[in-house]
Amino acid sequence: MTALDDRLAALARSNRSSLSGHRGLGEIAREKTAADPDRVIVREGARALTRGELFDGACRLGAALAARGIAPGAALAFQLPNWWEACVINLAAALFGYRLVPLLTIYRQAELGFILPACDVAAIFVPQAWRGFDYPGLVARVPGAPRHVFTLRGDASAPNSFETLLAHAPATPTPPPAGDAKMVLFTSGSTGRPKGVIHSHATVDALIRRTAEFWRTGQGDGLYIPSPIGHIGGSIYAFEFPWITDCTAILAETWDADAAVRAIDETGATFMAGATPFLAGLLSAAQRAGTRLPSLRRYICGGASVPPELVLRGLEHFPNAVVSRAYGSTEVPLVCPGARDRAEAERRADTDGEISVELRIVDDAGQPVAEGEAGEILVRGPQMLLGYLDPADDASAFTEDGFFRMGDLGRRVAGRYLEITGRKKDIIIRKGENISPLEIENALARHPAVRQSAVVGVPDPERGEMVVAFVLPVDGADFAFADMRAHLEGIGLARQKFPERLHVVSSLPVNSIGKVQKNELKALAAEGTRA
Repeated sequence: MTALDDRLAALARSNRSSLSGHRGLGEIAREKTAADPDRVIVREGARALTRGELFDGACRLGAALAARGIAPGAALAFQLPNWWEACVINLAAALFGYRLVPLLTIYRQAELGFILPACDVAAIFVPQAWRGFDYPGLVARVPGAPRHVFTLRGDASAPNSFETLLAHAPATPTPPPAGDAKMVLFTSGSTGRPKGVIHSHATVDALIRRTAEFWRTGQGDGLYIPSPIGHIGGSIYAFEFPWITDCTAILAETWDADAAVRAIDETGATFMAGATPFLAGLLSAAQRAGTRLPSLRRYICGGASVPPELVLRGLEHFPNAVVSRAYGSTEVPLVCPGARDRAEAERRADTDGEISVELRIVDDAGQPVAEGEAGEILVRGPQMLLGYLDPADDASAFTEDGFFRMGDLGRRVAGRYLEITGRKKDIIIRKGENISPLEIENALARHPAVRQSAVVGVPDPERGEMVVAFVLPVDGADFAFADMRAHLEGIGLARQKFPERLHVVSSLPVNSIGKVQKNELKALAAEGTRA
């Protein structure tokens, strides 16, 4: 065994007792396929796939991989858009015990050069070409890339095409124990090297079951999925929810707000999740199309700061939907799955939802704060990561009694809701005072000319740090420094929190899940560059 194998085996052993009641997807899929093989659970455009088709494809893929010498326990990576083939790859991994490494399509040589060797990836699945980019060529340029590179939607007759793999005779699967490592996901948007987050089959099962019960997800639901499958959000909605809850995954290759509105109306989709730009775009597109998306019954908005006003606008325009904020991370997905109903969503629009795990809020000394006071958020629950790929990352991430440090600041509201007050590492210290960028962003969002904002701190010799605001105005609107000051004065924000500089921008740098990349903004602000 390699050092990585030893690490994964040790993590599985240490977490097995706390997750003993949960099952792996392979076992679930085998049972449900036998019970109802003709049920459609995945759609992509005009393509509809049944349980039986997905299961047969996964059994063929597992057999083809074994025939090429890729034994169960090996790591399989994919760098794909939201294509149905990825659902087959995920299921094959769950049925035959391969570890999965989802990769975002935006990753290039720097990211792959770190991730592929770190995970000891034996094979990777990539498009032959997508959006004009040569993915096999990219992999070929990566030192230490896997020998097996399988291509999708290219030459179907090629020896390493996905179609060739599926032409293999199927094998009988042997699903691994639920406590085994299922996948390694890499955190995005952080400084320094990415961190590999390890989840087991059981942690993912716990996540889906707990969240589905809260959302009441079932066989009548259609999940519209534009979030990338290389991320925790898109992957669980596309891969796990259809099997565990009997809903249907509706895959969207790219995010296009107008196309999303048409697809939701045409398919009767009931659910969508996405960050602030997704919800803002969906609202604008729905208004342009003259529809209120009557089939939509839930929209979950997370992954970035979400102004309460945007939630309220969503509730107003989508009359049948529970529109709410949600909170979680790759390490502990959906700490807060949102609001239970529309009345609660409206009443708690300024919170990040109902708490669904063990949660503590502590001060800098690690002591619990008084009810309603802000502090560092610590969480523990069955959907929590097993650990990081690099064990050195675990030391500062967990408390001695197993709580995970989310890295965010927040406070309890009415006992069972959570309000995020800032990112611990994003706190701006101006003249010795701690200032939350999120508080200022929420204040700016209340101005009718502001579509989205981001606030950062940059070093300043007089103040320690200077507060700098980047504002994306609504189409056709003007927003000047004087407008900002007048607005913040009008709503009564403390003057020490007023930004000293304002950049009005035509776009904000975001990653593939809609998170604003504040490191880029900090660099622009530090250089005094107008974005």
